[in-house]
Amino acid sequence: MADYKDIVGTAVRNNAGNLSADQKDQIFYDSTNIDFKYQFEALSSAWRTGNDMVSSSVPGNFGGGSNGPQTSGIAVGSSNPSPTGRTELYDGTSWSTAPNMNTARRGTGVGATANTAAVAFGGEQSPTAWYSITELWNGSSWTEVNDLNGGRVSIIGIGSSTAALGIGGVEGTGQPQVRNESWNGSSWTEIADMNVGRAGTGARCGSSTDALAWTGRPDYQAYTETWNGSAWTEVADLNTAKVNDGGAGANSTSALSFGGYDPGFEAMTSTEEWNGSAWSETNDLNTAVGYQYNGGANTSAAWSAGGRTNPGAYVDTTEEWTANQPVGAWSTDASLNTGRAYMGGAGTLTDGLAFGGYTPSPSDTGATESYNGTSFSEVNDLNTTRGYLAGCGASSTSALAFGGFDPSVPGVTAKTESWNGSNWTEVGDLNTARNQFGGAGIITAALAFGGQIGPPNTAATESWNGSAWTEVNDLNTARRYAFGSGIYTSALATGGNTPSPSVTGKTESWNGSSWTEVNDLNTAREQLASSGTTNTLAVAFGGYLGPPGITGKTEDWNGASWVEVADLNTAAQATGSFSNVSSATGAISMGGFAPSVTAVTEKFSSSSNTIKVLTD
Repeated sequence: MADYKDIVGTAVRNNAGNLSADQKDQIFYDSTNIDFKYQFEALSSAWRTGNDMVSSSVPGNFGGGSNGPQTSGIAVGSSNPSPTGRTELYDGTSWSTAPNMNTARRGTGVGATANTAAVAFGGEQSPTAWYSITELWNGSSWTEVNDLNGGRVSIIGIGSSTAALGIGGVEGTGQPQVRNESWNGSSWTEIADMNVGRAGTGARCGSSTDALAWTGRPDYQAYTETWNGSAWTEVADLNTAKVNDGGAGANSTSALSFGGYDPGFEAMTSTEEWNGSAWSETNDLNTAVGYQYNGGANTSAAWSAGGRTNPGAYVDTTEEWTANQPVGAWSTDASLNTGRAYMGGAGTLTDGLAFGGYTPSPSDTGATESYNGTSFSEVNDLNTTRGYLAGCGASSTSALAFGGFDPSVPGVTAKTESWNGSNWTEVGDLNTARNQFGGAGIITAALAFGGQIGPPNTAATESWNGSAWTEVNDLNTARRYAFGSGIYTSALATGGNTPSPSVTGKTESWNGSSWTEVNDLNTAREQLASSGTTNTLAVAFGGYLGPPGITGKTEDWNGASWVEVADLNTAAQATGSFSNVSSATGAISMGGFAPSVTAVTEKFSSSSNTIKVLTD
């Protein structure tokens, strides 16, 4: 029997205006604007920088063959500058070396669905030596097996170690081929040719019975063809013709093309996604590159590693593509009472403190403001007026301010002050007076690092135990204008001025006793701000790029790499941030230069909503 719900349906919520941000996947009636609406979580796809390949040799890793999913990739061969048989394996986090192929070469095709089993075929050792050699990888060693029917270089590989396709490539004539050969695990058989001859190091995805191929030499193609197991069929072209790009995807209906070279032989960041009938542009790679190793079992998770950039430079960096992840967003929040830059901050998104900083007149301030999640209130000033200081703390009632520039001296100061919720009290000085530096921690266990000591940059790091500062292990790179986040046993130092180059994206992780260099920001900058409670979760935002000026770019850190997320609404440098905010919940950006000194505050949410008005 049908119940009430089946007969009359369910009620739609009536709401005056939009729903609150924490309500996802809701249909409701907006009685204020007289609309039916659907509110759902905003999602986006992006490239995130990962760990470098093992080889750091010049000119680097490029021009080899590759395949496999994001968590189990394999890269073989290279031009270095002569061909090699190098093999590297990727586990989704880091690269490791493995035994070389028996025959050194470049431009090989690879079939693999995991890095424990692969087939590598074709390639060349010189422009006059085209190989038909085929080798099988069993997870620990390479074994020569039956050759291709024709030797080729820049051959495109699709499929697995037991069922692969070797398509296109260049033979002795120097012209890209339409030849298509099928591998059954023991031998090659010539089958139906492609419609258009092509050669390249990526530009493919799928299996031996359901595949997609696109781009290639010699004319920087945009041609795309699908394979159904017996024949190739031309379909819609890429939006941008290119060559030597990367590719990923599960089959002929879902693919990703990334990087490569345009007709002017300029490396590209361009990324396009195929939905089975057309290509559409999506978020670009962070670094323009071609001739890279690449793979991905589907369009939700791809990888690109190594390759050649412009002009003739080579990289060993890795980027990972992640699709349909929650998108963070910045929104304007209550302004500070006193506009300022280079301030200290402590606390959380609902219980914070902003103190000190630089103002145009007078040049520095001791003003302190308490934040309750809605507005800022003026409270008692620091005892020593100063800007360019560092600060940390758990809440609006427990904070530490240290170092900075004291205009009354004038010069850098070592003074440290402790806040108890109503007053500042001077406590033990830093061992090294400094300004323009980073800090992390809470009132009883803090960290001060880097900065300028008038004017040389320093790498000096000091720890605070609640009563005194002690010198501990230095940063690996001396710098000023880096920003700190985290706690005493788990902190990050991000960006800064080295000063050569003038801005840096270098990131270092502190484990309680020493600093370790980890992956750089995607966008190098100084005078940025960051927020996070550990060295595994953080968000960095704003800053100064050098001569290009101020940026609003925001990047999220997952403990291994940075990825760009939503920009600040107003680009700013030298902003403040609360120190004890988990990037999992958000961040706050206070004041700074935008480009003049501002009191504007923005709040970041780690996820945001899309609201769609429902129509007939």
